[in-house]
Amino acid sequence: MEEKSRRIDPATDRAAAAHLLGCAPDQVGYCPRCQGLTHRYGHGARVICAACRAAEAAARG
Repeated sequence: MEEKSRRIDPATDRAAAAHLLGCAPDQVGYCPRCQGLTHRYGHGARVICAACRAAEAAARG
């Protein structure tokens, strides 16, 4: 599942966030940059969320 580059609010239910991220609820964790939810643990994990990665890529040009 392709990630969208939007921040997932940390108040979002883990099961709903997992559905959006295409992972299991126990693989969801906090992005260290924005504290939004991301697929942080397990196979295919990305510690930095899609929104922060997109912002970083845009800043690079």
